[in-house]
Amino acid sequence: MAHASRSGRRASLDMDEVAPNYFALNNSHLATLLKSEGLIKGHMFELTSWRREGLLARLRERGFSVRSLADRLEALPLPPAPHPIGGAGWRALATPLEQFSHFDLRRLRWHPISAETHNDAPGVALYDGWVLRRRKGRGAASFYQAHKERGGGIGLLPLGETSALLQGYAQALAFDPRPLIGEVRPPEVPDGEAELRLPEIELPRPYRELLELVARRDKDGWLVRRTGWPLARALFERLGCGLTIEE
Repeated sequence: MAHASRSGRRASLDMDEVAPNYFALNNSHLATLLKSEGLIKGHMFELTSWRREGLLARLRERGFSVRSLADRLEALPLPPAPHPIGGAGWRALATPLEQFSHFDLRRLRWHPISAETHNDAPGVALYDGWVLRRRKGRGAASFYQAHKERGGGIGLLPLGETSALLQGYAQALAFDPRPLIGEVRPPEVPDGEAELRLPEIELPRPYRELLELVARRDKDGWLVRRTGWPLARALFERLGCGLTIEE
């Protein structure tokens, strides 16, 4: 339950962890309770005390709403049971601009499907059960699961982006349960920390948003700050993947 302010309104969160041991403060009444536990700079609080869990528990007991990175992790949706992948079928393209990609079960990212021509009509060969992304020109992508119909054609069952990627991961782990491999890069950040490089993969939006609190993305993949390695490991474990760190 959120802590009630003097005006009677309830803030959504009084204190929200936005990086390991760094919290956004949305309630000024917390300042006196936190000053002996770390550093307050404006609307940010850096927890330096070793009494982390005890402090968070006490704040919650007093009625303050506190969200930690662990709370964010526990709120992530889990992958469903994997849908089996069956035989191939044909789907004609609706327009010349229509493009399909399927979720690559080895690389964990979208892989474009090349169009072919059958009976002078362009189309794509799709496998029953595949998770698909479709684009029509430059508009937003839409997501589906391929469904083989009686005549051998492929229909599309609509999915949200998060549901599509969670199903893609479920299928990938059933197909090849090997862990992700992260490689430690030489120190390249201002404070001299090493970074963990993860391969370029697609993540469901809630997972991506949480990883972004401890990582940055470049053209080759994700770079995770050392303080974020435990969270990254826990995040991929929740997704069903192990994460092996090679130092």
